[in-house]
Amino acid sequence: MKGEVYINSNQENLVYLSSKFSKLLKRRFGKGPEACNVFLKGNRFYVYMRQFITPAENVLMNQGQLELAHNFRSTVMNSVTQEFIPEVSKILGISFDYFFHDWNYDKNTGILLLDQTQPNHEERIDNSFQTSLFHLIENVGSKYTKKPASFKIVKFTQNICAIESRDVLLPLEKLAYEKGNVDLLLHHAWNIKDGYWKNKEQFESLFGRLIEDMFIMWDYKNNRNYLVFIFNKLDTMK
Repeated sequence: MKGEVYINSNQENLVYLSSKFSKLLKRRFGKGPEACNVFLKGNRFYVYMRQFITPAENVLMNQGQLELAHNFRSTVMNSVTQEFIPEVSKILGISFDYFFHDWNYDKNTGILLLDQTQPNHEERIDNSFQTSLFHLIENVGSKYTKKPASFKIVKFTQNICAIESRDVLLPLEKLAYEKGNVDLLLHHAWNIKDGYWKNKEQFESLFGRLIEDMFIMWDYKNNRNYLVFIFNKLDTMK
């Protein structure tokens, strides 16, 4: 696995951006994450957050209102991210056109991805490993969703692996998006991610790394998604 690559940036800039984002979250939510790690590869910027559930969200979750908690967080996160993007673009010299986020409430973690319309980076990975990974994603995902037309590994380091899949939506999912049925898409997305979690050991065996976290971010407008694995920093599989 390769180390991080920083474009028009250095470690100090990334530390600054991590701190800036945490402060924005605290100002808007009344609570910031206990940990906020940032990663940059090509023209994609990732923010991984831990311990970020607010008291209001806890109340909703305890009452079984996970959907409301998600909608609340999404609304605030959209506002925070739109405020954050100009700062990131200024510091890194990169313009971003899209952003996506996903949350694991049971683990109290989340991820944000800033992306470009025409990203310029694809990882160079051993062909046999890449084929095995894509085959596993396809096999696991086939139980829950449409077979993607293509896969691409867009980030792969000792900390994180991100895979972009294109042409991923079934006709019913496209219709739900066009009709604005966000709740249906949300529950379906949770079901798909749960399916990947159930097969975590297969992915760990292939990576040779213990998986600490997993996210799927959906770009319904452009018919694609990002499957992201966060690896345990301390443990590797023997």
